[in-house]
Amino acid sequence: MYFVVIAHHEQGRVKSGSDVQLAFADFLSSHPEHPDVVVHNAGPTHVDDVNIVDGFLLVVEASSIETVKAFIADCPYSKAGTLAQTHIRMWDWRTGKPGG
Repeated sequence: MYFVVIAHHEQGRVKSGSDVQLAFADFLSSHPEHPDVVVHNAGPTHVDDVNIVDGFLLVVEASSIETVKAFIADCPYSKAGTLAQTHIRMWDWRTGKPGG
């Protein structure tokens, strides 16, 4: 199943190029504790100032929403306490789907 994750940080908590942002990018590339999660698309969202990271958007493939929740709970942003809100929804991927 595919899921979209939309997360928002506490205001002003994350800057572009910060250690936590770099750790999150590494986590998305390699997460051996979560072998059942495939990250297909990922990127930060920004407020008006491109240097301030407002949150992120992910498209992931996983067996259940619980698996995705565990993945997000283990990410560097969660561990750093920067997340204000996280929304995880099943997603019906229609265009641009890998292998589709």
